[in-house]
Amino acid sequence: MFEFFKKKTEQPGVVNKKAAAAPATSSLQGKQGPVAEETVKADNIAIHVMPGRFRNQPVKQNSAKTMGLAIIIGGAVFLIVASGALYYFLFKRSNVVITEEPSLIVQSQTSQTEAETSQAVLTPDNLVATGTEMMILPTEEEAAATTIATSSPEVVPAEVGLSLSIGTDDDNDGLTNIEEILLGTSTSTPDTDGDGYLDGSELVNLYNPAGEGKLTANSNISLYENKTFAYDLLYPSTWQTSINGGDDSLMFKTGDNQFVQVIVQPNVNKQTLDEWYMEQLGVLTINEADKINGSNWQGIKNPDGLNIYLMDKKQNYIFSLTYNLGGANVLEYMNIFQMMVKSFTLK
Repeated sequence: MFEFFKKKTEQPGVVNKKAAAAPATSSLQGKQGPVAEETVKADNIAIHVMPGRFRNQPVKQNSAKTMGLAIIIGGAVFLIVASGALYYFLFKRSNVVITEEPSLIVQSQTSQTEAETSQAVLTPDNLVATGTEMMILPTEEEAAATTIATSSPEVVPAEVGLSLSIGTDDDNDGLTNIEEILLGTSTSTPDTDGDGYLDGSELVNLYNPAGEGKLTANSNISLYENKTFAYDLLYPSTWQTSINGGDDSLMFKTGDNQFVQVIVQPNVNKQTLDEWYMEQLGVLTINEADKINGSNWQGIKNPDGLNIYLMDKKQNYIFSLTYNLGGANVLEYMNIFQMMVKSFTLK
């Protein structure tokens, strides 16, 4: 019985010693080896104690904040990208479809004749050097030229007659009053020099309607020489000449926004003039009345006479001569244009 009470009084002291020694032992084991779980027994009850190095370790709050901020930023970027992609596929792609649909409707409502006329207007533009004023050719003439090849010839001349008119000719000599002023002839006398020939007839045959001799004797007429492509022609002295990009594009400008242009392009495929003309203008046949010849060239004119295509005998180049009305509908210089074509000479 005394031994039993003796054990009861000694037990708390043992417990206190073990509890006091536990932190030192745990600290030592944390530095020298694996951490062992600390156990304290009191009254046959096991108490588990956390090692000291874990009880004093600080919480990593900064790392947690950084990770959270990165997640938020990444999510915002993803939402922006996803929103942009969704906007593109829903709105941008639909705009393309809306733009194309009206053009299909317009094409379906356009008649076959209008489609052929539109193609005819665009075709001569492809024959002209890029960047020149020649790209503003009158649509009436080009449309008429193609319609003759694809439709009945009875309808087109009437349409041309309604759209274009000849300038005033008071003395009925074949020259308009404006052409007479350019040449120095009379607007009231059909035969200014009294040689028995009308002024208009003399001009187109390269004779001087204002006096004796050839047309080169007229002081109002000048000779233009193109040394690059070896050709020359006559033109009114008061007209301004200009080169557009090179000697292959020459323009003779009047004072009222009309002009005559000469375009030179190589005959790459070595075609005959007939083959080239039919291919470029999309016609199946050529009217023999539209074929013309010079001293050393052959040519074809459009039925309206405003576009003439010449080729040298060696078939190296195609020379395109065009009378452009500059938006007007009055042919004031048709005889002058015919004179320039007639005087065109290849050296």
